[in-house]
Amino acid sequence: MRRPSFILIALFAQAFFLVDALQRPWIPKSTGRHGGVVCKSPQPSEEPSAATKAVWVGAELFGKASAFVNGGQEFSSSGEMGAPQSLDEAIERLKADYAGTSEDPRPYFLTGRMDVSLYAEDCEFADPFVSFKGRQRFQDNLQNLAGGFIIDSNVRLLDSKVVTGGAASGVPTSYKTRLLVKLQLGLPWKPVLAWPWGVEHVFDPESALICRHIESWEVSAGEGVRQLLRPGPPNGLGQGKTQGSEQRSASDEEEASAQSGARNSLGTMDPLAGPAVKLARRLGALPQEEADGWTGEPSAWAEAGSLPQKLSELTQRRLGGFKQWTAELVAGDFDEVKVDARIDSLVQSAPVVMFSFTSCPFCKKAKEALDSRGITYSVVELDEDAQGPAIRARLGARTSRTSVPSIWIGGDCIGGLNDGFPGLLPLVDSGKLEPRLNAAQAEFSARK
Repeated sequence: MRRPSFILIALFAQAFFLVDALQRPWIPKSTGRHGGVVCKSPQPSEEPSAATKAVWVGAELFGKASAFVNGGQEFSSSGEMGAPQSLDEAIERLKADYAGTSEDPRPYFLTGRMDVSLYAEDCEFADPFVSFKGRQRFQDNLQNLAGGFIIDSNVRLLDSKVVTGGAASGVPTSYKTRLLVKLQLGLPWKPVLAWPWGVEHVFDPESALICRHIESWEVSAGEGVRQLLRPGPPNGLGQGKTQGSEQRSASDEEEASAQSGARNSLGTMDPLAGPAVKLARRLGALPQEEADGWTGEPSAWAEAGSLPQKLSELTQRRLGGFKQWTAELVAGDFDEVKVDARIDSLVQSAPVVMFSFTSCPFCKKAKEALDSRGITYSVVELDEDAQGPAIRARLGARTSRTSVPSIWIGGDCIGGLNDGFPGLLPLVDSGKLEPRLNAAQAEFSARK
């Protein structure tokens, strides 16, 4: 009869482990030399305290106990495949671990099913909280989490790449991934943890085995705690649902996207600056409208040297991962394949395409700059499009920029108004805009 309370204690212990992990970022010391290549990381600025280590060990023990009390779960692995014969084989098998199976397309760290033979027995596993050696311990931890503590999940791949190294450079070959991970925990209030999460798999060049598994989390301690304490959706995240009555059909999505003046969860203003400007206008701190009738955020914000512009650049550099997470959170669950296909279609639909926001002063000024040069362009107002939040999230994943405007010439993103790749006005100032327009066969008349 005491089983429910025992499980609850176990879940709370693991929850406190997560909170402590967020508050104590720590990079483990490096050990070992592999094939003339030293697998190393920066020295830790602070060793984990005895209490921190105790929380980790306690969480592990409670996780095992919880899995046992819940009846356990059978896990299989692809370890019978044997050790990889080359780095190329190891990388392909690792990619398969991320892809999951047709029955369960989640990555290995959520299913508890991993290709064990890819890892050296003494592989070092490290995250911002702790470091230990031993693949069996890591496998046990994954299986404990998959066995009940994580009750729902959603993962989207943001980026992956192979970093080639060697003895000459002293840098080991590694496979790096960056994902947006959403986890719903088995606590009574079902909180959802969501942030960009990266993993670097470092390979031993002699054995082609993974010798280090290094995690990084793009979230502040405060935000992590807020997410942990915030009640989550009672019906889960929708992970693994099949096409059926619970989801809208493709034709329904297309019809919704085509509706004129459709409104989505972005509303008609920036979710942060918009309400502040609206309040300022109501209190008389800002005029109800500007001389040209503009009622969006102040046009002066779009100047290259303005404080909002500088803040935008700073947050993009320092908080790009958080901004991407926010865009993904607003978008919710959506069909990435369909949204990506629509973006592909949109950016190819005209020589010049702008993804915009109706109350954004940067978008307003970008339109004025294009209009003054007689440039013909197509506009997609994301706050008036049913798929706007999803498009914004996928644009962020593609370009590492969630801000608007997002301007495309000839199918390539040039960035925003004042910055990007390199941005509209920097192209104007450098004299490179006209050649880009000519290459894209864009129509334009005046040049200013």
